[in-house]
Amino acid sequence: MKTIAYTSLAAFAAALAATPAAAQDAKPADAAGADMGDAIVVTAQKRAENIQDVPISIAAVSGEAMESANILTVMDLGRVATNFQTVRSSNTGSTRIGIRGVGSLANTLIEPSVAVFVDGVYVPRSGSILGAFLDIDGVEVLRGPQGTLFGRNASVGALSIRSALPEDEFSGQVSAEAGSFDRYKLSGHVNIPLGENVSARVAAMGQWYDGPWKNRYDGKTYGGSDDVAVRGTVKAEFGNLEWIVRGDYTRLDGDGVVNFDFDPASIAPARLAFLQAAFSGGPDTNLNDRVMNQSVASGLLDKNWGVSSTASLEIGGGSTLRLINSYRKWTNDQLDGDIIFLPVPLATRRSLFDSGSWNHELQFISPEREWLNGHFDMVAGVYYFEEKFALGEQLNMDSQFCNVLVPAGPGRTACAAYYASTGGVAATDQDVFQKVRSIAAYAQGNIYFSDALTLTLGGRWTNDRKRGSYSQLSSPFTQTIRAPEVLTYPGLSESRFTYRISLNYKPANDVMLFATHSTGYKSGGYNSGGGVPALSTFDPQGNLISTKRVFDRETVNNYEFGAKTSWLDRALTANITFFRMDIAGFQDRAFDGVSFVVRNAGNLRQQGFELDLRLAPTNRFSLSGSLAYLDSEFTDFANASGLPGLGGTQNLTGKPNSFSPAWSGNVGVDWNGDVGSSGWTWAANANVSFVSDQYVGTVNDANPQSIADGYALLGARLTLSGPDDRWSLAVFGSNLTNTHYRPLAVYQPLGAALGLNNGAFPGSTANRILANEPRTYGISAAFRF
Repeated sequence: MKTIAYTSLAAFAAALAATPAAAQDAKPADAAGADMGDAIVVTAQKRAENIQDVPISIAAVSGEAMESANILTVMDLGRVATNFQTVRSSNTGSTRIGIRGVGSLANTLIEPSVAVFVDGVYVPRSGSILGAFLDIDGVEVLRGPQGTLFGRNASVGALSIRSALPEDEFSGQVSAEAGSFDRYKLSGHVNIPLGENVSARVAAMGQWYDGPWKNRYDGKTYGGSDDVAVRGTVKAEFGNLEWIVRGDYTRLDGDGVVNFDFDPASIAPARLAFLQAAFSGGPDTNLNDRVMNQSVASGLLDKNWGVSSTASLEIGGGSTLRLINSYRKWTNDQLDGDIIFLPVPLATRRSLFDSGSWNHELQFISPEREWLNGHFDMVAGVYYFEEKFALGEQLNMDSQFCNVLVPAGPGRTACAAYYASTGGVAATDQDVFQKVRSIAAYAQGNIYFSDALTLTLGGRWTNDRKRGSYSQLSSPFTQTIRAPEVLTYPGLSESRFTYRISLNYKPANDVMLFATHSTGYKSGGYNSGGGVPALSTFDPQGNLISTKRVFDRETVNNYEFGAKTSWLDRALTANITFFRMDIAGFQDRAFDGVSFVVRNAGNLRQQGFELDLRLAPTNRFSLSGSLAYLDSEFTDFANASGLPGLGGTQNLTGKPNSFSPAWSGNVGVDWNGDVGSSGWTWAANANVSFVSDQYVGTVNDANPQSIADGYALLGARLTLSGPDDRWSLAVFGSNLTNTHYRPLAVYQPLGAALGLNNGAFPGSTANRILANEPRTYGISAAFRF
């Protein structure tokens, strides 16, 4: 299958190069800010460019396209951006964003593999962007390392989100929406001219949602949230100076609950019968319903706000100096429980995240193709980033903790006395702090040997400094879960040079072939997770002897060959990229049955292709499609986590990484027309996204229990608009076939203590499956003025 896929697509790319006469003539993309007609404009290289002229594999989605495809949050984005994956666990702060099968869960100190930018400002914690998209102009998913222009945290790609800018006339929109499971949303924006060259835009959103999960244990509904978001933007133009100032605030206030059903096939029938008899009928075992059955103590308060300033000054010769300054604050306080997921009150967890970050960047952007008689242009900059990040975890004993998890005898009696005197609150208490300071200087230049041949050279020097502390306290009755440990992380100071080399050849104006070699890296750090035994060893005087908390950097070498083509007077766009990413020192999470540990696992290879197609014969109809093939393999992973119940290590060399489906893609149809001669119009959208089988466990251990079958999701939207588009009414739906699939698999917490290991076959343990979002539908109305 691999050979056939590569051979056929290589022939397709060769055919594109061999028949340039079929492409239509086109002028090169104009400089930033100029009119590019119907072209898709991206800023992947720090200037506005036609996507067809950028030698990067990009999935670009406009705000209108996201609305048509019912893309409400970043968690939905993978439905329209192939090879982009998102998943969250029971804690909202642990959201994972991945590109080409590589990503990092965000509830540790590990650096993300995918850098997230909002209006050009780096957002260090992916868990902070879970709120609904508010007044978004467009999104760009940059696949492959973007270390030269986007920094050390773009080791496998970047996500760039752009909000809408103010318009110079009074206008606005108000919309209301109602959907499944008592979801109601009110949103809108208004543009306000403040002077001849000054305008403002204010956007706001309120959403109220009960949630889809019915809990048989207490009869309540979970998964809901009350969300509020607001953004204000002011844009001013003073001669050669453009100044944009933004401020935003988001608040998510809900229970934060997701449904982890128990997989009955993961243990032997006798052990399942024991579990049901011992724990009030046991957990819910129907993976295809909206029912859960567990003790719940929950609450989520997530706040995220920031301010930014972007000043662009045109200087002599058409060059631009751009200064970006920002500050962003994110706090997340979630009570997550019962963390054992059983219909008995055993233990809850309070997780705390507190991130404050500063970004300062000075960019120089030359005019496009004007230097050296049109043979050179460039982008350069200096960058400063600082973050203070604190994590906290408190495990609380609940009323049945002592009876279930402490052996009968004096220990249980003492545990009961401890619970009676303290209420079990903060039976373990973890406090972790890290300060990061990063400085960088970068430059990227294009050398135009001719109109057809361009060489791109770029490099970035980065210096990272980190320091921090770790403290884990634990009661005598919870030290089997969290071992006490206190130490100061002396920190690291390391420098790294990343680079990009790309050769682009245009045999015709609408055909571009490119070959690229690029690099990326993630800096090292230290583990923030607690567990048993402690990862650090101390002498009798309390001096640190050794620690397993420190891990080294991860580096990426990326090789790409691709073609970007337009045909039939640009009615057909066909882009393809073949890639190979070699990742050394892969920062992986191992699991010991109680906690997770980050360590350098070995070497990982991710290779395949991405094919993006769009056919738009008229402005009334368009058909788009995307297909990705991913061949994932550990080329060196000799000490991977052993299977639960067996322990130890195993050799996973030759096995794939988690969340790396061999095939993924999407197909979308947009069709619109007039309703007679009344001035009314209609628009219809249908979209299908699909992925093939993949490992979805949070640990790389090649456990067949964590293999999820492939699936496809169908969505649709039908809109009726009035004359001059002053109003519109739409009905929409997602997952219309109510497909059941497995987004994430986790091992039953304390499975060994509950006697649930080795229940079905050697190495197996009880498995929990995250329930997917069910079928949803709704209606919306909008009024524009």
